[in-house]
Amino acid sequence: MRTRNRSAVVALATLVALALAAVANAAYTSPKLQVSYAAGNVTRIVASAAVTDDSTARAAIVIPTGTTIAATPAPGTKVGTAQAQVSALALGGALLPLAGDIVVAPPGAVPAASQTACVGTVTPQATLLLVLQAAGQTINLPAYIVPTSGAQAALGSAQLVFCLPPPDVPVASGGATFGAKFLSADLMLTGVFGPVSQGAFVAFWTPYNPGVGTVNAAASVISPAVIAPGSVTLSGRKVRGVKRLSGRVTQSSTGVATRVTILAGTRRIATVSARANGSFTYAVPRASKATTFRARAVVAGRNSATACGQFASVGLPCVNGTVSGFTAQSGLVRIR
Repeated sequence: MRTRNRSAVVALATLVALALAAVANAAYTSPKLQVSYAAGNVTRIVASAAVTDDSTARAAIVIPTGTTIAATPAPGTKVGTAQAQVSALALGGALLPLAGDIVVAPPGAVPAASQTACVGTVTPQATLLLVLQAAGQTINLPAYIVPTSGAQAALGSAQLVFCLPPPDVPVASGGATFGAKFLSADLMLTGVFGPVSQGAFVAFWTPYNPGVGTVNAAASVISPAVIAPGSVTLSGRKVRGVKRLSGRVTQSSTGVATRVTILAGTRRIATVSARANGSFTYAVPRASKATTFRARAVVAGRNSATACGQFASVGLPCVNGTVSGFTAQSGLVRIR
């Protein structure tokens, strides 16, 4: 009977341990990354995490192979803008917006000890400084462009690394101003990274152990932001006097459900819905005298259930994959 009881206790302890492990893993499951390009050689990087998650200690965004990294401009040069939101734990969890410029860090702007604590002894290719204003105070957050190593090296040769102070320990002990817990950041970098037509930015996220300010490396996760081209096709024929158009919207050969604009010349004549497989149809009204048609699709960046599949070899849990948006226009179709 005693042996049986001991076995029951061991089994119960094992179940409790597994349950606690599940809770620990669930405490850091929301980090997400989205990347897109805009005119003027602008790379937009949007990162986010949930207020209910453990606080973020480090985010290292691997830049995809094929990306051109520009030569570093002179110190103090503005290379972008940043907007962010934090939960200010020292202010009762109030949401606090931050905004400012991104500049090339001037000499001495980042203490050597701070850099070493974040990226080790490696010499950064460039050090950027997010000069953020919040509630009358300036918060300087360094971002380092450094080489990758280990599993990251297979994804790209360089990474953009941020290290954040813990929000739930005193400022005197290295805690964040306002007890700022990262929730989101929207970075617009101009002329820093060249665009790629296909690839993936992959963020490696590491949280803190709550309340003690120590890094919880075992709870690290990755979140990929896939960059992929999109296209829209269009064909047409006349059936019993009716001009019938059909086409398909795809991204990396996968159908995309979206809205499609039908153009007659340069004039919009209809908006139709593409189905889950990307296909769409449209019957031109008999009264229309138009003979040339195009289709145009504007697709926003979105969550992707399949984005994580290609990163299983990294060996970390993959969460909240995204895929880039795109704008595509079909070739011209003539129906007389």
